[in-house]
Amino acid sequence: MNKWKMSWLAVPFVLIVWSAVSVNFPSYVFPGPIDVLKEGVNQWEKGELTNHILVSLKRLVIGFVLSATMAFLIGILAGASRRFREFLTPLVTFFQATPPMAWAPLLIILLGLGDAPMIAVIIIASFFPILINVIQGMNQIPESHIRAARSLGAKSWRLGFYVFLPEITPAAISGIYVGFAISWRSLVAAEMIGGNSGIGYFIAFNGQIGNTSSVILGILLIGFLALFMDYLLLKPLHKRFAGWASREEN
Repeated sequence: MNKWKMSWLAVPFVLIVWSAVSVNFPSYVFPGPIDVLKEGVNQWEKGELTNHILVSLKRLVIGFVLSATMAFLIGILAGASRRFREFLTPLVTFFQATPPMAWAPLLIILLGLGDAPMIAVIIIASFFPILINVIQGMNQIPESHIRAARSLGAKSWRLGFYVFLPEITPAAISGIYVGFAISWRSLVAAEMIGGNSGIGYFIAFNGQIGNTSSVILGILLIGFLALFMDYLLLKPLHKRFAGWASREEN
């Protein structure tokens, strides 16, 4: 049985277990799959949930693009300069050890409600995994490649664009893969704490009013959206560049 058939077997298994457990509770306490499906149709018709999903995805894209861009640039500089790398090391250790959500209350106070603090949480969550992998990629560049490029006249930005960037891409993709997962979880949590829109806000709001069906619906959407982005974007990207890196090593 191939992996796709095995993967799809998980869906009916979860539905069966979920249905079996839900019959032991009132529907307003722990609704079953049918109740959540009806709530999903209802929310879809109202259009509110769609807006929350789009808001979360917009924040994720903006924050992640900004984070990856900064991590690439700073990582290349740190890899190329030993002094700059030594300067960054304690800062990276400090911020890497601090959970992204620890910054959420302060960011909400400083930036207010809305997109700004949520995007800032995403940047903090994803920046350091990408940065660390970029620096590691820089450290693994063969010195012979750099000398060859310089002998051909490559300097400053040309050296970075034609040598550093292609060499560090496989390692950076691994950092992006990890940083994305952390960012998605951190964004939803931040929206639950201080958001006024987004999937996290949708879950928190419906939890406060006791709408358990919508809470479970929101939780399911978090997982399904993550699976969608993982299978259609991250896995193909990671597989392509990871395989390329292995061929280069051989």
